[in-house]
Amino acid sequence: MSLPSVERPASARPSSARVLVARLGAERVAFDVVSVTEVLDAPLVHALPLMPRGVAGQLAYRGGYLTVLDPAVVLGVARAGGVGAVLVLADAPAALWVDDAEDVWEPEESERRSVPVGTDRLGILRGLLARGAAVVSHVDAEALVAVALATLRQGTDQ
Repeated sequence: MSLPSVERPASARPSSARVLVARLGAERVAFDVVSVTEVLDAPLVHALPLMPRGVAGQLAYRGGYLTVLDPAVVLGVARAGGVGAVLVLADAPAALWVDDAEDVWEPEESERRSVPVGTDRLGILRGLLARGAAVVSHVDAEALVAVALATLRQGTDQ
């Protein structure tokens, strides 16, 4: 299955100085703090029957239900397991399940790198962040959700 191309909405939130660093398996990803409304630690996510692989399930949230997506499926990352955390997003129709929400960090300008040309095939990266010897992918949460939902829709159309 080829991945759909998704254009970033014109209303996409600008990047903020502070990021929330989350772990997906052995990978670290960062999301702008302003795009994350809440972090739910070890939430009860209910698996739904007949859902595509990228849907972790749904979660009772503030009197309703919230669809929880598994970004590891879209990113092709092996999960580490465990109960994890859910990132409730400000302007997205779904939340993201991560292995852990580690901390909030304000990278210095010298720690910010641009994305090498041709490497962001999904169109979701805001840049790369150098954290010591590690490189953290700075991901646009709204764009990631849009790609995940488009991929799921494409999978259900076949």
